[in-house]
Amino acid sequence: MKEVFGNRNFRKLFFSNLFSSFGQGMTMIGISWYLVEKTGTAQLLGSTMFVSAVLMFFIGPYIGTLIDRFSRKKMLLAENVIGFFVLGVLAVWGFIAPYQEWMLITVFLVTTFMFQIHYPTQSALVQESFDSRHYDDSNSLLEIENQTASVLAGGIAGMLLGAFGLHVVLLVDALTYLAAFGLLSTMEYRFTLERQARENAGTSWLGQLKQSWLFIREKRGFILFGISALMPFIAVMASNLLAPVYVNQTLGEDVLVFSFAEVTYAVGAVAAGFFVSTVSRKIGQFAAMVGNILLFAMVMIAMVAIPTGAVFVAAGIFFGWCNASVRLIRQSLYMIIVPKHFMGRVMSFLNSIGMVMRLALIGLFTVMIDSTGAGIGYLALAGLLLLAAAGIVVSMRQLTPMPANSTDVAPQKGQAVQ
Repeated sequence: MKEVFGNRNFRKLFFSNLFSSFGQGMTMIGISWYLVEKTGTAQLLGSTMFVSAVLMFFIGPYIGTLIDRFSRKKMLLAENVIGFFVLGVLAVWGFIAPYQEWMLITVFLVTTFMFQIHYPTQSALVQESFDSRHYDDSNSLLEIENQTASVLAGGIAGMLLGAFGLHVVLLVDALTYLAAFGLLSTMEYRFTLERQARENAGTSWLGQLKQSWLFIREKRGFILFGISALMPFIAVMASNLLAPVYVNQTLGEDVLVFSFAEVTYAVGAVAAGFFVSTVSRKIGQFAAMVGNILLFAMVMIAMVAIPTGAVFVAAGIFFGWCNASVRLIRQSLYMIIVPKHFMGRVMSFLNSIGMVMRLALIGLFTVMIDSTGAGIGYLALAGLLLLAAAGIVVSMRQLTPMPANSTDVAPQKGQAVQ
């Protein structure tokens, strides 16, 4: 990690993401809690999350073609400009007059849109800009950065919301996007895929999406692996709806418990950033992924069985560790397996599949949790995580066949697709 962090350009990417991730985290915590607290129900938050998932499902594949066609640095800069402008305008409004529901929904949708741009673009930029031997360390450091931002966002959002209100949270968020833009704009970067981009210039975005689908279809086991490996992340996204309702209605706790759980989640994820490479080298990527998904499910069940604020906050550590560990292993595998000129489209394609799953879960939870309680939703997620663990067992054996008596399925050099 020391060698990667010593790279000047990587440090600029690291700290730029630290600012933008902090702003994004504060926004989502503030809006989610505000909608549940003000309405006293999960209906508005759930409906907003459902609509955002529908929009991102249709927009996601198109974003993937843009990532593969244009400079990844310019895509990230554009994201920061959008964040600064939208949150800045809404923050100023909050100092003048009360917020209307449509304004909060707009902020939520815009933040979700930026999330859809950010992570596939970041993955493509890292894959393009840094040596393959540094993928594990680069991804781990960016995970540490992202979760450090979440720790700060979780702790500060709760305090600012209680002491000053949502408008101050949005103002701070807008300034973080401005700082991120300033740092990233000085990063040295050259778009190395111009030739492929020019060749695809006359191809429609649907045609480009088809190209990525053909690659995915021909890669045996890739679809099942992609869906299964996404499940911990989908569980975390779905719990963004469940968590404020669970804390507010089931546990009867206040926003500090909600925000502290975000902090403990981030602590677990930061720990994964430091140690997951060591763990996966020791027991194998196969065992590490399956073990973490199973642990995620077991802790979720235990949290529902013991409904207290302390257990909810403590469970966040395990959720963060498990989700981050699976994501880091998955991300490094993708960077080895997926060609650079397909990276944006393949990531966006898989994200769109994830959006469909999130749509189904959010729609179901929005309808049911006001009558059944959020605990039932967590148990449903635990069941899906158990299925995902089985999917990893099957798909990774197809994707990267294991030698006898080996649990490590890391692709060999000859397996990388160039």
